[in-house]
Amino acid sequence: MKILLVKPKWFVKGGLYRPLENIKFTPLSLGIIAALSPAHEITVADGDWDEVPYEKNFDLVGITVSTFTSERAYGIADRFRAKGAKVVMGGPHPSLLPEECLAHADAVVVGEAEYVWGDILADAPNGSLKKIYRGDRPTEMKDVPAPRRELLNDNSWMACVQATRGCPNKCLYCYLPEVPWHAYRKREIDSVYAEIKNIKQKVVFFVDDNLFADPAYAMALFDRLAPLKKLFSLQTPTTIAKDPAMVEKMAKAGCFHVQMGFQTSNPDSLKWAGIAHNHIEDYKKTVALLHRHKILVTGFLMLGFDTDGKDIFDRTVRMAREIELDDANLYILTPYPGTKIHEQFKREGRLLENKPRLNFGWANAVFKPKNMTPEELEAGVQGAIRELSVYFRNKLPMRVAERFTWLFKHPRMMLAMASGGFKRNIAGGAS
Repeated sequence: MKILLVKPKWFVKGGLYRPLENIKFTPLSLGIIAALSPAHEITVADGDWDEVPYEKNFDLVGITVSTFTSERAYGIADRFRAKGAKVVMGGPHPSLLPEECLAHADAVVVGEAEYVWGDILADAPNGSLKKIYRGDRPTEMKDVPAPRRELLNDNSWMACVQATRGCPNKCLYCYLPEVPWHAYRKREIDSVYAEIKNIKQKVVFFVDDNLFADPAYAMALFDRLAPLKKLFSLQTPTTIAKDPAMVEKMAKAGCFHVQMGFQTSNPDSLKWAGIAHNHIEDYKKTVALLHRHKILVTGFLMLGFDTDGKDIFDRTVRMAREIELDDANLYILTPYPGTKIHEQFKREGRLLENKPRLNFGWANAVFKPKNMTPEELEAGVQGAIRELSVYFRNKLPMRVAERFTWLFKHPRMMLAMASGGFKRNIAGGAS
Protein backbone atom coordinates (compact mmCIF):
# COMPACT_ATOMS: atom_id res chain seq x y z
CA MET A 1 0.00 0.00 0.00
CA LYS A 2 0.91 3.63 -0.41
CA ILE A 3 0.74 5.07 3.11
CA LEU A 4 0.89 8.70 4.23
CA LEU A 5 1.68 9.48 7.87
CA VAL A 6 0.82 13.01 9.02
CA LYS A 7 1.52 15.19 12.01
CA PRO A 8 -0.62 18.35 11.68
CA LYS A 9 1.13 21.67 12.22
CA TRP A 10 1.23 22.64 15.88
CA PHE A 11 1.52 26.38 16.27
CA VAL A 12 -0.84 28.95 14.82
CA LYS A 13 0.07 32.43 13.62
CA GLY A 14 -1.60 35.16 15.59
CA GLY A 15 -1.80 33.10 18.76
CA LEU A 16 -0.22 33.94 22.07
CA TYR A 17 3.07 32.54 20.83
CA ARG A 18 4.48 33.08 17.38
CA PRO A 19 5.14 29.74 15.68
CA LEU A 20 8.50 28.52 16.95
CA GLU A 21 9.99 28.10 13.52
CA ASN A 22 13.40 27.01 14.79
CA ILE A 23 12.19 24.71 17.58
CA LYS A 24 10.66 21.68 15.86
CA PHE A 25 10.18 18.32 17.47
CA THR A 26 10.65 15.14 15.48
CA PRO A 27 7.42 13.09 15.27
CA LEU A 28 8.96 9.90 16.62
CA SER A 29 5.62 8.10 16.60
CA LEU A 30 5.38 8.43 12.82
CA GLY A 31 8.93 7.17 12.39
CA ILE A 32 8.09 4.16 14.56
CA ILE A 33 4.91 3.40 12.59
CA ALA A 34 6.95 3.63 9.40
CA ALA A 35 9.42 1.11 10.83
CA LEU A 36 6.49 -1.24 11.50
CA SER A 37 5.49 -1.05 7.81
CA PRO A 38 8.53 -2.42 5.91
CA ALA A 39 6.51 -3.89 3.05
CA HIS A 40 4.76 -0.63 2.21
CA GLU A 41 5.61 2.66 0.48
CA ILE A 42 5.70 5.29 3.22
CA THR A 43 5.54 9.09 3.00
CA VAL A 44 5.78 11.23 6.14
CA ALA A 45 4.37 14.79 6.26
CA ASP A 46 5.44 16.70 9.37
CA GLY A 47 3.26 19.80 9.40
CA ASP A 48 5.96 21.81 11.13
CA TRP A 49 8.20 21.32 8.09
CA ASP A 50 6.18 19.96 5.19
CA GLU A 51 3.11 20.72 3.14
CA VAL A 52 0.52 17.95 3.22
CA PRO A 53 0.65 16.32 -0.26
CA TYR A 54 -3.03 16.54 -1.11
CA GLU A 55 -2.24 16.23 -4.82
CA LYS A 56 -1.03 12.64 -4.36
CA ASN A 57 -3.09 9.50 -3.94
CA PHE A 58 -2.67 7.17 -0.98
CA ASP A 59 -4.36 3.95 0.06
CA LEU A 60 -4.04 4.63 3.78
CA VAL A 61 -3.50 7.86 5.73
CA GLY A 62 -2.43 7.76 9.38
CA ILE A 63 -2.73 10.97 11.43
CA THR A 64 -1.39 11.59 14.94
CA VAL A 65 -3.81 13.87 16.78
CA SER A 66 -3.63 16.06 19.88
CA THR A 67 -6.62 18.07 21.09
CA PHE A 68 -5.26 21.37 19.80
CA THR A 69 -4.50 19.88 16.37
CA SER A 70 -7.77 17.94 16.11
CA GLU A 71 -9.66 20.43 13.92
CA ARG A 72 -6.74 20.62 11.52
CA ALA A 73 -6.47 16.82 11.57
CA TYR A 74 -10.17 16.48 10.76
CA GLY A 75 -9.76 18.76 7.75
CA ILE A 76 -6.83 16.70 6.48
CA ALA A 77 -8.76 13.47 7.00
CA ASP A 78 -11.88 14.72 5.23
CA ARG A 79 -9.92 15.75 2.14
CA PHE A 80 -8.20 12.38 1.77
CA ARG A 81 -11.36 10.39 2.47
CA ALA A 82 -13.08 12.38 -0.27
CA LYS A 83 -10.40 11.02 -2.63
CA GLY A 84 -11.04 7.44 -1.52
CA ALA A 85 -8.24 6.92 1.00
CA LYS A 86 -8.83 5.13 4.29
CA VAL A 87 -7.91 7.21 7.34
CA VAL A 88 -6.67 5.97 10.72
CA MET A 89 -6.18 8.33 13.67
CA GLY A 90 -4.05 7.76 16.76
CA GLY A 91 -2.52 9.72 19.61
CA PRO A 92 -3.86 11.30 22.82
CA HIS A 93 -7.04 12.82 21.41
CA PRO A 94 -8.42 9.71 19.67
CA SER A 95 -7.56 7.66 22.75
CA LEU A 96 -9.71 9.96 24.90
CA LEU A 97 -12.48 10.78 22.39
CA PRO A 98 -12.61 7.93 19.84
CA GLU A 99 -16.24 8.42 18.85
CA GLU A 100 -15.66 12.07 17.96
CA CYS A 101 -12.70 11.14 15.78
CA LEU A 102 -14.67 8.43 13.99
CA ALA A 103 -16.79 11.14 12.38
CA HIS A 104 -13.69 11.91 10.30
CA ALA A 105 -11.79 8.60 10.25
CA ASP A 106 -12.39 5.02 9.19
CA ALA A 107 -10.59 3.71 12.27
CA VAL A 108 -8.97 4.99 15.45
CA VAL A 109 -6.30 3.53 17.70
CA VAL A 110 -7.07 3.76 21.41
CA GLY A 111 -3.79 3.41 23.26
CA GLU A 112 -0.38 2.64 21.81
CA ALA A 113 -0.19 1.44 18.22
CA GLU A 114 2.74 -0.98 18.18
CA TYR A 115 0.69 -4.11 18.91
CA VAL A 116 -2.27 -3.26 16.65
CA TRP A 117 -0.64 -1.64 13.62
CA GLY A 118 -0.03 -5.02 12.00
CA ASP A 119 -3.77 -5.75 12.21
CA ILE A 120 -4.53 -2.41 10.55
CA LEU A 121 -2.13 -3.19 7.69
CA ALA A 122 -3.81 -6.58 7.25
CA ASP A 123 -7.38 -5.23 7.38
CA ALA A 124 -7.06 -2.07 5.26
CA PRO A 125 -6.44 -3.63 1.81
CA ASN A 126 -9.54 -5.84 1.93
CA GLY A 127 -11.86 -3.18 3.32
CA SER A 128 -12.29 -4.79 6.74
CA LEU A 129 -10.98 -2.05 9.00
CA LYS A 130 -12.48 -2.11 12.48
CA LYS A 131 -13.77 1.13 13.94
CA ILE A 132 -11.56 0.89 17.02
CA TYR A 133 -8.25 -0.88 17.55
CA ARG A 134 -7.42 -1.10 21.24
CA GLY A 135 -3.79 -1.01 22.24
CA ASP A 136 -4.73 -1.54 25.86
CA ARG A 137 -1.60 -3.49 26.74
CA PRO A 138 1.33 -1.11 27.30
CA THR A 139 4.00 -1.76 24.71
CA GLU A 140 7.15 -3.37 26.03
CA MET A 141 10.02 -1.09 25.09
CA LYS A 142 11.96 -3.97 23.52
CA ASP A 143 9.16 -4.19 20.95
CA VAL A 144 9.47 -0.55 19.88
CA PRO A 145 11.58 -0.35 16.70
CA ALA A 146 14.00 2.46 16.01
CA PRO A 147 12.18 5.22 14.10
CA ARG A 148 12.93 5.50 10.39
CA ARG A 149 14.70 8.83 10.63
CA GLU A 150 15.50 8.87 6.92
CA LEU A 151 11.79 9.56 6.31
CA LEU A 152 11.65 12.41 8.83
CA ASN A 153 12.75 15.95 8.07
CA ASP A 154 16.41 16.08 9.01
CA ASN A 155 17.04 19.82 8.81
CA SER A 156 16.66 20.55 12.51
CA TRP A 157 19.70 21.26 14.66
CA MET A 158 18.15 19.03 17.32
CA ALA A 159 17.13 15.36 17.26
CA CYS A 160 14.48 13.83 19.53
CA VAL A 161 14.89 10.56 21.42
CA GLN A 162 12.69 8.65 23.86
CA ALA A 163 14.23 6.44 26.55
CA THR A 164 11.12 5.88 28.70
CA ARG A 165 7.36 6.05 28.41
CA GLY A 166 4.70 6.90 30.95
CA CYS A 167 4.65 8.72 34.27
CA PRO A 168 3.63 7.58 37.78
CA ASN A 169 2.35 11.03 38.80
CA LYS A 170 -1.38 11.79 38.74
CA CYS A 171 -1.65 15.55 38.30
CA LEU A 172 -5.26 16.70 38.00
CA TYR A 173 -4.81 18.58 34.70
CA CYS A 174 -2.73 15.95 32.88
CA TYR A 175 -4.09 13.53 30.29
CA LEU A 176 -1.47 10.83 30.98
CA PRO A 177 -3.28 9.19 33.94
CA GLU A 178 -6.32 8.70 31.69
CA VAL A 179 -4.65 6.93 28.74
CA PRO A 180 -3.59 3.28 28.48
CA TRP A 181 0.11 4.11 28.13
CA HIS A 182 0.56 5.87 31.48
CA ALA A 183 2.49 2.90 32.93
CA TYR A 184 6.19 3.66 33.34
CA ARG A 185 8.54 1.65 31.09
CA LYS A 186 12.23 1.87 30.19
CA ARG A 187 14.30 1.00 27.15
CA GLU A 188 17.50 -0.97 27.43
CA ILE A 189 20.28 1.56 27.96
CA ASP A 190 22.44 0.00 25.24
CA SER A 191 19.57 0.52 22.79
CA VAL A 192 19.32 4.22 23.67
CA TYR A 193 23.09 4.56 23.38
CA ALA A 194 23.15 2.95 19.93
CA GLU A 195 20.36 5.18 18.63
CA ILE A 196 21.98 8.40 19.86
CA LYS A 197 25.41 7.36 18.59
CA ASN A 198 24.00 7.10 15.06
CA ILE A 199 22.20 10.47 15.14
CA LYS A 200 24.07 13.11 13.17
CA GLN A 201 22.83 16.09 15.20
CA LYS A 202 25.01 17.34 18.04
CA VAL A 203 21.99 18.23 20.20
CA VAL A 204 19.48 15.65 21.47
CA PHE A 205 16.20 16.37 23.24
CA PHE A 206 14.67 13.64 25.40
CA VAL A 207 10.90 13.76 24.92
CA ASP A 208 10.29 11.55 27.97
CA ASP A 209 7.52 12.73 30.28
CA ASN A 210 9.42 11.55 33.34
CA LEU A 211 12.91 10.25 32.66
CA PHE A 212 13.71 10.39 36.39
CA ALA A 213 10.92 8.17 37.74
CA ASP A 214 13.60 5.50 38.18
CA PRO A 215 16.67 7.41 39.46
CA ALA A 216 18.99 4.41 39.18
CA TYR A 217 18.07 4.01 35.52
CA ALA A 218 18.65 7.70 34.83
CA MET A 219 22.05 7.60 36.54
CA ALA A 220 23.13 4.57 34.52
CA LEU A 221 21.86 6.16 31.31
CA PHE A 222 23.89 9.33 31.84
CA ASP A 223 27.02 7.28 32.61
CA ARG A 224 26.57 5.38 29.34
CA LEU A 225 25.96 8.49 27.23
CA ALA A 226 28.86 10.59 28.52
CA PRO A 227 31.47 9.23 26.05
CA LEU A 228 29.34 10.31 23.08
CA LYS A 229 30.08 14.01 23.73
CA LYS A 230 26.57 15.00 22.66
CA LEU A 231 24.60 17.91 24.11
CA PHE A 232 21.34 17.02 25.84
CA SER A 233 18.16 18.86 26.73
CA LEU A 234 15.50 17.13 28.79
CA GLN A 235 12.54 17.53 31.11
CA THR A 236 13.27 17.26 34.82
CA PRO A 237 11.20 17.30 38.02
CA THR A 238 11.81 19.99 40.61
CA THR A 239 12.94 17.27 43.02
CA ILE A 240 16.19 16.86 41.09
CA ALA A 241 17.98 19.07 43.64
CA LYS A 242 17.57 16.35 46.25
CA ASP A 243 20.16 14.32 44.35
CA PRO A 244 23.23 16.47 43.56
CA ALA A 245 25.03 13.39 42.26
CA MET A 246 22.35 13.02 39.59
CA VAL A 247 22.82 16.61 38.45
CA GLU A 248 26.58 16.09 38.29
CA LYS A 249 26.13 13.02 36.10
CA MET A 250 23.68 14.90 33.87
CA ALA A 251 26.23 17.65 33.34
CA LYS A 252 29.08 15.23 32.65
CA ALA A 253 26.89 13.43 30.10
CA GLY A 254 26.40 16.71 28.21
CA CYS A 255 23.14 18.10 29.61
CA PHE A 256 23.12 21.85 28.92
CA HIS A 257 19.42 22.66 29.33
CA VAL A 258 16.39 21.41 31.25
CA GLN A 259 12.68 22.13 31.06
CA MET A 260 11.29 22.03 34.58
CA GLY A 261 7.64 21.89 35.61
CA PHE A 262 7.51 24.36 38.49
CA GLN A 263 3.82 24.67 37.49
CA THR A 264 2.87 27.53 39.82
CA SER A 265 4.10 30.13 42.29
CA ASN A 266 1.04 29.46 44.47
CA PRO A 267 1.36 26.66 47.08
CA ASP A 268 -2.43 26.39 47.31
CA SER A 269 -2.54 25.62 43.59
CA LEU A 270 -0.02 22.80 44.01
CA LYS A 271 -2.37 21.19 46.53
CA TRP A 272 -5.46 21.80 44.39
CA ALA A 273 -3.86 20.16 41.34
CA GLY A 274 -2.40 17.23 43.26
CA ILE A 275 1.23 18.16 42.53
CA ALA A 276 2.61 16.68 45.73
CA HIS A 277 6.20 16.41 44.49
CA ASN A 278 6.71 20.19 44.08
CA HIS A 279 7.82 22.41 46.96
CA ILE A 280 8.07 26.11 46.17
CA GLU A 281 10.56 26.74 48.97
CA ASP A 282 13.06 24.49 47.13
CA TYR A 283 12.80 26.13 43.71
CA LYS A 284 15.63 28.63 44.14
CA LYS A 285 18.20 26.11 45.33
CA THR A 286 17.15 23.74 42.55
CA VAL A 287 17.92 26.34 39.89
CA ALA A 288 21.13 27.35 41.66
CA LEU A 289 22.36 23.74 41.67
CA LEU A 290 21.74 23.38 37.95
CA HIS A 291 23.45 26.70 37.24
CA ARG A 292 26.52 25.56 39.16
CA HIS A 293 26.79 22.76 36.64
CA LYS A 294 26.29 25.19 33.72
CA ILE A 295 22.79 23.92 32.91
CA LEU A 296 20.22 26.41 31.61
CA VAL A 297 16.75 26.22 33.18
CA THR A 298 13.45 26.89 31.42
CA GLY A 299 10.56 26.96 33.88
CA PHE A 300 7.06 25.83 32.93
CA LEU A 301 4.37 27.71 34.84
CA MET A 302 0.61 27.32 34.59
CA LEU A 303 -1.92 29.99 35.54
CA GLY A 304 -5.67 29.87 36.10
CA PHE A 305 -6.04 27.31 38.89
CA ASP A 306 -9.13 27.66 41.08
CA THR A 307 -6.89 28.87 43.89
CA ASP A 308 -5.26 31.60 41.76
CA GLY A 309 -6.36 35.17 42.39
CA LYS A 310 -5.64 38.21 40.25
CA ASP A 311 -2.30 38.61 42.00
CA ILE A 312 -1.00 35.39 40.41
CA PHE A 313 0.50 37.23 37.44
CA ASP A 314 2.72 39.49 39.51
CA ARG A 315 3.59 36.58 41.80
CA THR A 316 4.65 34.47 38.84
CA VAL A 317 6.86 37.18 37.34
CA ARG A 318 8.41 37.88 40.72
CA MET A 319 9.16 34.22 41.38
CA ALA A 320 10.70 33.69 37.92
CA ARG A 321 13.10 36.52 38.69
CA GLU A 322 13.81 35.52 42.27
CA ILE A 323 14.76 31.94 41.44
CA GLU A 324 16.80 33.22 38.45
CA LEU A 325 15.22 31.24 35.65
CA ASP A 326 16.88 31.54 32.25
CA ASP A 327 13.54 31.35 30.45
CA ALA A 328 9.92 30.67 31.32
CA ASN A 329 6.97 29.27 29.41
CA LEU A 330 3.69 30.56 30.83
CA TYR A 331 0.56 28.58 30.05
CA ILE A 332 -3.11 28.87 30.79
CA LEU A 333 -4.60 25.87 32.56
CA THR A 334 -6.27 23.77 29.87
CA PRO A 335 -8.97 21.18 30.68
CA TYR A 336 -8.36 18.60 27.97
CA PRO A 337 -11.34 16.40 27.10
CA GLY A 338 -11.13 13.10 28.94
CA THR A 339 -9.19 14.46 31.92
CA LYS A 340 -10.48 14.73 35.48
CA ILE A 341 -10.32 18.50 35.41
CA HIS A 342 -12.43 18.58 32.23
CA GLU A 343 -15.08 16.43 33.87
CA GLN A 344 -15.05 18.64 36.97
CA PHE A 345 -15.45 21.87 34.98
CA LYS A 346 -18.17 20.25 32.89
CA ARG A 347 -20.14 19.30 36.01
CA GLU A 348 -19.76 22.84 37.30
CA GLY A 349 -20.89 24.38 33.98
CA ARG A 350 -17.59 26.21 33.53
CA LEU A 351 -16.50 25.01 30.09
CA LEU A 352 -16.68 27.54 27.26
CA GLU A 353 -18.26 25.26 24.70
CA ASN A 354 -17.93 27.72 21.82
CA LYS A 355 -14.12 27.74 21.89
CA PRO A 356 -12.44 26.11 18.86
CA ARG A 357 -10.05 23.25 19.51
CA LEU A 358 -7.12 25.36 18.32
CA ASN A 359 -7.59 27.26 21.58
CA PHE A 360 -6.66 24.14 23.55
CA GLY A 361 -2.98 24.89 22.95
CA TRP A 362 -2.36 26.57 26.35
CA ALA A 363 -2.63 30.16 25.10
CA ASN A 364 -6.37 30.71 25.57
CA ALA A 365 -8.87 30.37 28.40
CA VAL A 366 -11.39 27.68 27.44
CA PHE A 367 -13.15 27.67 30.81
CA LYS A 368 -14.48 30.13 33.38
CA PRO A 369 -11.85 30.70 36.09
CA LYS A 370 -13.08 30.96 39.67
CA ASN A 371 -11.54 34.28 40.63
CA MET A 372 -11.48 36.26 37.38
CA THR A 373 -13.03 36.33 33.92
CA PRO A 374 -11.54 34.37 31.01
CA GLU A 375 -10.56 37.68 29.43
CA GLU A 376 -8.75 38.76 32.59
CA LEU A 377 -6.87 35.47 32.68
CA GLU A 378 -5.74 35.80 29.08
CA ALA A 379 -4.75 39.45 29.49
CA GLY A 380 -2.90 38.70 32.72
CA VAL A 381 -0.87 35.92 31.14
CA GLN A 382 -0.05 38.09 28.11
CA GLY A 383 1.11 40.87 30.41
CA ALA A 384 3.29 38.51 32.43
CA ILE A 385 4.82 37.10 29.24
CA ARG A 386 5.51 40.62 28.00
CA GLU A 387 7.22 41.57 31.25
CA LEU A 388 9.31 38.42 31.40
CA SER A 389 10.27 38.75 27.72
CA VAL A 390 11.95 42.05 28.50
CA TYR A 391 13.62 40.57 31.57
CA PHE A 392 15.02 37.51 29.77
CA ARG A 393 16.05 39.51 26.72
CA ASN A 394 18.17 41.75 28.94
CA LYS A 395 19.57 39.04 31.20
CA LEU A 396 20.08 35.96 29.03
CA PRO A 397 22.98 37.15 26.81
CA MET A 398 24.97 38.05 29.91
CA ARG A 399 24.25 34.68 31.52
CA VAL A 400 25.23 32.82 28.38
CA ALA A 401 28.44 34.80 28.05
CA GLU A 402 29.35 34.16 31.68
CA ARG A 403 28.39 30.51 32.07
CA PHE A 404 27.83 28.91 28.69
CA THR A 405 30.56 30.19 26.36
CA TRP A 406 30.62 26.84 24.55
CA LEU A 407 27.23 27.71 23.01
CA PHE A 408 28.98 30.16 20.70
CA LYS A 409 30.54 27.15 18.98
CA HIS A 410 27.06 26.11 17.82
CA PRO A 411 25.57 29.02 15.83
CA ARG A 412 22.45 27.14 14.67
CA MET A 413 21.55 26.42 18.27
CA MET A 414 22.18 30.00 19.29
CA LEU A 415 19.97 31.29 16.46
CA ALA A 416 17.17 28.91 17.40
CA MET A 417 17.33 29.85 21.06
CA ALA A 418 17.35 33.54 20.25
CA SER A 419 14.41 33.40 17.85
CA GLY A 420 12.37 30.67 19.47
CA GLY A 421 12.85 29.14 22.87
CA PHE A 422 14.14 32.24 24.62
CA LYS A 423 11.95 34.87 23.01
CA ARG A 424 8.22 35.13 23.57
CA ASN A 425 5.99 37.01 21.17
CA ILE A 426 2.47 37.88 22.26
CA ALA A 427 -0.43 38.18 19.87
CA GLY A 428 0.01 41.86 19.15
CA GLY A 429 3.50 41.28 17.83
CA ALA A 430 2.86 38.12 15.86
CA SER A 431 2.76 38.26 12.10
